[in-house]
Amino acid sequence: MVRTRGGGSSNLDRVRPTASIRRKQGGPSTSIPNEEFEDYIEQEEVEVDDEGYPGGPLDKSLLVNYEHHVAKQLWDSLDRGELKVVSHGRKINKLGAPHERIEAAVELSGLAGLLHASYESLDRGLLCAFVERWHAETNSFHLPVGEMTITLDDVSNLLHLPIVSQFYTQETLDSDSATDLLVEALRVDRALASEETRHCRGAHVRLSWLREVYQDACSRRQWTMAARAYLLHLVGCTIFADKSATSVSVFYLGFFVGLRLTGGYSWAAAALTHMYEQLGDCSYANTKQLAGYATLLQGWIYEHFPSIGMRRTQALYSEDQPRCRLYDAGKGTLIVVVRSQLDTLTPASIRFCPYNEHKEERPFEWISLFCGYLRLGNWTQLHMPERVLRQYGYTQIIPRNPSVIGHGHPDTNEMDRRWLHFNDYVIHDYAIARHPDACVQEYMGWFRSVSHSYVINTDEDDRPVPVPSDARHHEAVPSHHEESHPALGICRRITETLQPLLDHGDVVEGSPIWEGIQAAIMLARGATDERAVYVRRHAHNLHTFGFIYPYAQMWVPDIFIRRHNCDFRIFLSVGITATSGYFYP
Repeated sequence: MVRTRGGGSSNLDRVRPTASIRRKQGGPSTSIPNEEFEDYIEQEEVEVDDEGYPGGPLDKSLLVNYEHHVAKQLWDSLDRGELKVVSHGRKINKLGAPHERIEAAVELSGLAGLLHASYESLDRGLLCAFVERWHAETNSFHLPVGEMTITLDDVSNLLHLPIVSQFYTQETLDSDSATDLLVEALRVDRALASEETRHCRGAHVRLSWLREVYQDACSRRQWTMAARAYLLHLVGCTIFADKSATSVSVFYLGFFVGLRLTGGYSWAAAALTHMYEQLGDCSYANTKQLAGYATLLQGWIYEHFPSIGMRRTQALYSEDQPRCRLYDAGKGTLIVVVRSQLDTLTPASIRFCPYNEHKEERPFEWISLFCGYLRLGNWTQLHMPERVLRQYGYTQIIPRNPSVIGHGHPDTNEMDRRWLHFNDYVIHDYAIARHPDACVQEYMGWFRSVSHSYVINTDEDDRPVPVPSDARHHEAVPSHHEESHPALGICRRITETLQPLLDHGDVVEGSPIWEGIQAAIMLARGATDERAVYVRRHAHNLHTFGFIYPYAQMWVPDIFIRRHNCDFRIFLSVGITATSGYFYP
């Protein structure tokens, strides 16, 4: 028997606040109160069996709360079944589009992308099967191929919420302070506000009550109050949906007291912090309900796992819309079917970087690689890109333990300082992936030892072996795709020609030219991956490949062209023309 310190940022040995307790508190609270966290890191110890758990983890230094996880119960044939999933898609439609007099306020708030993003139908079986793979210690899904998670870049693309801005600070509210805020911000009668908080048993108001306040404010032409009520209703139905299914915390009204400042918040960070917290709650075996913005989770699954779940693409979708709107959501997928699909998952069935064609509308932001704490009021959650490097086009390494990243749990001011100076806290210096699922040789062995990769207890011989591309044997002959489609060979040659430019040091690392060449290499490699057949069947336009040529003319310096005795621009032009014929025969 040995002892080890916990590695996560939550501790199930302490009682987690119930929904009713949180409603009375009137705002989010951390799984471990901030003042207790350092004592937890320094003093909390977990008994560890040398043998580990059947099916994993064998090394308990990472998933320190696995004893209470739903996956352990499933392995022991104790099925909690589907969760109750909160959905407010129809409630948003009840309120309708914002009045023309508050349209500008809604647009400036940064929340306009939420107006038409929500799915009215949710696939509970699909959502619940993924929740069973979430681990709060790492804020990621543990799959047979490694870890994946919802990132800041995912939120930006799926919901069109801004990332670069400040965190939200607001003191926890009780019923009296919530009543004061309602009176001040919405100009409602104090008696009515007090009656509403008493009805909700805490610092909450019903969504139906908010709709009445909004309509009354519009009728009295009180547009500032109308905008605040509308926006609070909007976030209560979407990114801050809670388990009540009927109400929203007054805590979030503080976002909208200064309407001109509302667009100055990092809504993506706030949404992701709330989503992480809800997923963490639902990963424990005794939880029966999933809160948070289910559309965000379902849209993320659609993007990264094209063969799992039922959905149709919208014929009228355009890339200036949030990516969630690309899909007509299906429903009715059986949870047992999705469990089996996830247990047999291979790298070839995953889209690690699915937004290439969307990047003209939502360019990648460097802050998306921020490693550290995200904050929403008192809620804090670790964002750890190094655990999912393949989702950024990098080769996956063995990541640090979360306890190292979160050690000391800095105070609110320090969290905010690091976020606002994010350039000092972004991950960097990782190898560009030669294949979308690339990982270092030791990664999968390490991951199997610290994780529980499967939830179905069956013979190991019946499972496929999810070997990453870089670990497969590649012969020095064209693949069957290249033989059938010469354009893929041209894309491979583009990669082989550009890579020496970086290797020889002709371009300063980190410069715009260096980053541009890396982007071109990633796109060309994506085309030569064995999944290119899927891209050909589903690509909606030529933008992904077509923009390489004009930008490459700017990226490639004359010294490289002279050194290699070739007109690289002509080479790229031929390559893109051939690629066009391949993807649109």
